[in-house]
Amino acid sequence: MTRRNGWRVAACSAAALWIAGSSIAAAQSSPPPSGPGVGTGPTLFLQPDATSRICDPKLDGGGAEIGYSLTASHKPYQVVVTVLDSLGNVVATPFQGPRLGGASHHHFWDAKIGGLWADPGTYTIRVVATDWRGSVRTLDRELTVVRLGIKSIAAGSTVANNEWQTVYFRKNGNYAFYATPATNEWLSRAETGDLSELDLNNGDPRPAPAIWNKTDEPALEFPPGGGVNYENDWHNYPLCYRVGAVPEFTITMGVNSVRSSGALGGCRYPVAGWEIQIVGSDGMGSWTSATPTSLTPGGVVKLVGPPVATNAERHDRPIAWHYECRPVGATTWERVPGKFVTDHRIYTILDKPYWASGGTGTQYSGPWIEVLDYLHDWADELGITLNTSDDVVEALVKGYFGQQGNLLTAIEDVHYDCPSEGGDGGATHYGGTGTVHLSKFLNNHDLGQYVNCTDCATTTAVMLSMLGTPSLELDQLGSMQLRAIWGIGCDDYTLDLWGGSHGFSYHHIITRDHGVNISDACLCVDEDGNPDATPGTPGYNNDRDWNNYEALLAHGNVSQLFQKIPKVD
Repeated sequence: MTRRNGWRVAACSAAALWIAGSSIAAAQSSPPPSGPGVGTGPTLFLQPDATSRICDPKLDGGGAEIGYSLTASHKPYQVVVTVLDSLGNVVATPFQGPRLGGASHHHFWDAKIGGLWADPGTYTIRVVATDWRGSVRTLDRELTVVRLGIKSIAAGSTVANNEWQTVYFRKNGNYAFYATPATNEWLSRAETGDLSELDLNNGDPRPAPAIWNKTDEPALEFPPGGGVNYENDWHNYPLCYRVGAVPEFTITMGVNSVRSSGALGGCRYPVAGWEIQIVGSDGMGSWTSATPTSLTPGGVVKLVGPPVATNAERHDRPIAWHYECRPVGATTWERVPGKFVTDHRIYTILDKPYWASGGTGTQYSGPWIEVLDYLHDWADELGITLNTSDDVVEALVKGYFGQQGNLLTAIEDVHYDCPSEGGDGGATHYGGTGTVHLSKFLNNHDLGQYVNCTDCATTTAVMLSMLGTPSLELDQLGSMQLRAIWGIGCDDYTLDLWGGSHGFSYHHIITRDHGVNISDACLCVDEDGNPDATPGTPGYNNDRDWNNYEALLAHGNVSQLFQKIPKVD
C-alpha cells in the first residue's frame, strides 16, 4: 500500500480481485487489494489525477470531480469508479466501462445517493482499473461532503461614508418609513416552521432571495395570527454607494442543514487538516479577502469587490460565490465544484445625501428607493449619462416635467393647479417651505393630482438633495406678468393661465448657486424666439442662466428671495 497526492494506491493480479466479466458488485465491496509487485512493472498503469477532496452537492453544479490517468497508449482497460460510505458500503457508481490508456480521464459524481442529496460526512472514491493482461490497480481517495451556505450579507465600503441605507415610505399601503437594515441587506434563514437556514424541509437548498423590486414598500410578512410585520428572515434589498466606491461585503455562513432523512444536521466542516475559503466573481472582477479566513459554520468573513460604477446609475450585479480548499500549510487553493449566485441591485449617487437642517427620523437614513429609481429611468429614457451634478439636475428636472419621448405624463401624473386643468387656483398641496409631504406626493399624488410651483420646487429640491446634490436653495420670485408658458401636466403653451389673467403673485424655483442659475420643473419657457405668442418651443429649465430665464418667463424685472430647503416626511 502506498500514497500519492492524497490517494491510497494498491495493486494485485486479476486473480486477487476480479477478472473481466466477473461480478462488479463483488469488486465494489472489496477492500483495496494488496499483493506482490506494488509500484512496479504493469501495476504502474493507474495514476492519480485531480480529484475533489471536499464537495457540496447542493451548490449549483456541486459534486465531486474524479480524475485518473492510464498509461500505455491505446491499450484497453476496464474501469470501475465507486463511492463508499464510512462503513464501506458502495453508495454510488459514477462510472464503469472501457477506457483507453495514454490519457487522463475524468468523471463527475453529483453527490446524490438514490436520487437524494448525500448527507454531510466522509466517503471514499475508489477507482479500480484492469489492464488487458488482467492486472488490477486500485486508487482510493477520501472525500468529505459538507454543506457550505450563506446566511446573510451586509454591505459596506472600504471607505467610511461611501454607502447608505435605502428608504421606503409605505407599509401595507400606509405611511411608515423603513430603512433597509445595515447588518443584513441580503438575508436567508429559516422562516417559522422551517428546520434549517440553508435548506428547505425536503432537503433541497434554500433558494437565494430575489432582488426586492418594489420601490415604495419593503418586504412584509403576514403571521397566521394576523397583523403585518416587516420580513425579517428572507429578503434582498437594493444598495446605494457613492460613485467609484469599493464595496465590502460581510458574509455570515449558515450553521445547519437538512439530511436525506428529513432530520436537522450539521455542515461537517471544518475538515481536519484542510482550510476552506469563499471567493466571488461578477462581471466587474473578483471578490476576495486580503487575509483569507478559513470558514466555520456561523463564521464571518469580509470580501472586497470591484469598484461600483463611476457614474450615477442602477446596476443589477449577480455575484457567483465559489469555495476553495487547501491542506493546512499549502499555498495553492483548489476549487470546490459548484457555485452559489446572489443578485444585488446597486444604485450609485455622486455624493452623500444632503438634508434640511434639523431633519431627523428614519426618512433621513439615506436616499429613497423610489427617487433613485425615478432618476435611473428618466436618465435612461432621456439618454443622459449621470457623471456630474449638472447631469443629475437635467435628468430630474426634465423627467419630473415629463411629456417627452416615452415619458407621456409628468411625475405621478400631476397637473398644474390652474382653471384650464380643473384646479383650484394655485394652492399648495404637498407642503410649503417648512415640510414637504414627499411620501404622499410619490404615493400616486395621494393629496390630489394638482400641484403649484411650491409643490414642484420643494419636492424637486428634496429629491435632488437626497441624491447628493449640494448647495440647494429655494428661490421665491415676486409678482410678475408672464410670457407664454407651458405648465406641468398641461396640454400646451398658454397666454391665459387663469382665465383672463396671466401672471403670478409669486413663483418658487430652486438654485444651486444662489440665483446665478436656476431650475424650474413646474413649467417650460418658450424658446421659439417669440415668447409672447403661441405655439411655443419647449425650454426646460435645468440650471438655466437667471437673466435668460427672467427674460423668457416674465415682463420686467422679478425679485428673488432665497430660502432653505424644507424637511421631508
